[in-house]
Amino acid sequence: MQCGTMRVPLDWKKPAGKKIGIKVARVPARDQAHRVGALMFNPGGPGGQGATVLSYGYADQLFRGPLRERFDIVSLDPRGTGGSQGLDCGAVLDPGQVVFPKNPREYEEMKRSGKARGERCLARHGDLVRHVDTVSAARDMDAFRAALGEQRWNYLGMSYGSYLGATYAQLFPRRVRAMVLDGPVDHASGPARFMREEAAAMEGEFNRFAAWCEKDTACALHGENVGAVYDRVVARADRAPIPVPGHQGVTVNGDWIRMALPVQLLRVRLVEESVGANAWVELAQRLAAADRSADVSGLVKGGSYLGSQDSPYAVISCLDFPPQFTGYADAAARLRQARKVAPRTGAAVEGWVMSASCANWPVKPVNPWQPTTVRGAPPVLIAANTHDPATPLPGARRLHQQIAGSRLLVTEVNGHVSYYNSGCARERETGYLITGRMPASLVCHG
Repeated sequence: MQCGTMRVPLDWKKPAGKKIGIKVARVPARDQAHRVGALMFNPGGPGGQGATVLSYGYADQLFRGPLRERFDIVSLDPRGTGGSQGLDCGAVLDPGQVVFPKNPREYEEMKRSGKARGERCLARHGDLVRHVDTVSAARDMDAFRAALGEQRWNYLGMSYGSYLGATYAQLFPRRVRAMVLDGPVDHASGPARFMREEAAAMEGEFNRFAAWCEKDTACALHGENVGAVYDRVVARADRAPIPVPGHQGVTVNGDWIRMALPVQLLRVRLVEESVGANAWVELAQRLAAADRSADVSGLVKGGSYLGSQDSPYAVISCLDFPPQFTGYADAAARLRQARKVAPRTGAAVEGWVMSASCANWPVKPVNPWQPTTVRGAPPVLIAANTHDPATPLPGARRLHQQIAGSRLLVTEVNGHVSYYNSGCARERETGYLITGRMPASLVCHG
């Protein structure tokens, strides 16, 4: 493991101006005699800290076999995250804030929360808050490439990392050797369609979770109506907020539980294997505890209030994925659309987390929703799952149309990101990254 700090301009439009530090890391290829090059990795986010992930020693778990042998695995903590001037101005959603406004007054309350959160960040971090956008991060990535002496990048980007990679290819198409965009985000979706497609996929994933519980005795709710249990837990918290053990004075309402679902329901099997866990087993245990003893501490773990989605996630989202609300009627219409396609889980998805957090954000979006058109790059491999509740397949199909010469690998599996959930997808992505040649088959069955 080799770690360091790279100095880059705070504002790439003013390269001679103020500089900030970017944490970078490299794990050298085991087989240097047959080294292909450097493989730049981004774990997702917004705000995923790739250099920190590598510094924790996860390269061997995430990059097995030929990738670990033939590539220097490199990454950085994007500006505003982790060791790169990490932002610290609170959780994505403030405790007690309105998340799903039911009337104009609540909508204005949601906007006030978003504005206050942004002003908190500006007061603490100043101009950095205006410059943690994805285009700036892509330029940092190219500075890292140059510092390493690499003529062209190999790139593997997961989830939000797909958008960072596509942005890089748009800016620097001839500096790409091979690129995998896995669990892809279509930046042309717009906030309403992005949220609606996620909502439909999330409802489908919850139904698959319930069906698994019905069949598998490993589920703590085996033999029970899982949907009814979830509804009961949320309804109880809606009626009277429930205290959270271990968090003095903190109580959670139904919205807290709803907004933890996007994190709790996701399967990321490769990571689960490395830590000996199973997200669905754990979710069932947490739902059972909440239903039987009103212990909701597990259910809110990792959510937008008490969890891992923190300041950088919110600030980057506000600069690149703004809600673009036109008023309460617009917000209410989006929530109705979500309930129509997802009667149980509704708008409990990341797309709405971003919108609720960024409502009335005091900094103008730097790179709002628009196509990521790429021309002149080598063939890019886009990978997507048939049942990905965070980045649904329709967005991958649209991104495929925006990147000239790209190919789309579709994996018939649930969970977020093909590489993390399918040995077949990992094998085909690995082969492409090493050889530069597209897989002969662009379908994986599990």
